[in-house]
Amino acid sequence: MQKLFENWRRYLTENPDETANKIKEIKFNSASALSVFRDNGTLAEEETKIFDYEISLAKNPDDALVQRFDESLYSGKKTGFLSPYSPNELRMMDLYLLRGHNAGFAIKDGDDIVSVHNNSELSGLAREFMRKAKEVGGARLDHFDGFLTGLYKKYGFTNVYEIYQWDEQYAPTEWSFEGVSVLNPATSVYAQALDEVMFEDPETLPNKTIEVLAESGLKLDINPSLKYNSYKYGRPDVIMRKLA
Repeated sequence: MQKLFENWRRYLTENPDETANKIKEIKFNSASALSVFRDNGTLAEEETKIFDYEISLAKNPDDALVQRFDESLYSGKKTGFLSPYSPNELRMMDLYLLRGHNAGFAIKDGDDIVSVHNNSELSGLAREFMRKAKEVGGARLDHFDGFLTGLYKKYGFTNVYEIYQWDEQYAPTEWSFEGVSVLNPATSVYAQALDEVMFEDPETLPNKTIEVLAESGLKLDINPSLKYNSYKYGRPDVIMRKLA
């Protein structure tokens, strides 16, 4: 796992433009997913509810649906960001759009869940979208550590296989910089690791680089004190997850 992280750091150095685009993509997917997971509706709890999807598959794209999906992503202002995907890129994904609504998700590269969004009047779609995404092959996703951390674990994405530590030079434009509790297991992959090296309060966290075991036993070299403050001031790490 440490090798994966070192490879990522090397990638950051050697591919700055591609890295910036990847961070932009993860930023959008995190913000877009929040439009689904932060609403408190109960629609998805109606187990007998039948959801009707319009579908465009990468192997046989439906151009009309690709256009509607693209418009659906852009139709709301809940994300605060524009979609990083062009219509041509959407054509290469499996697209699932609720019929008659600006809400849905996509599967990229066969198993990567992206563009989970709800810009419609419906609410409570989180459970349904996660159920359907897994049913059609979705097995991994990425997000900024924080509100989505506990929710994705709840839906079975408990295997953290890579972490991209925050790098200020790739800070997403229009980033909200909302504080995140790095000590809360519902919002941080480092909660247990930092609890083990903290005596009474965050002031006692080591201010030096040490090796810790993040969620899923992923080994990383971090400065606990700096990590605490990075999260506190809205600079969380990027988390890559897959189904257990």
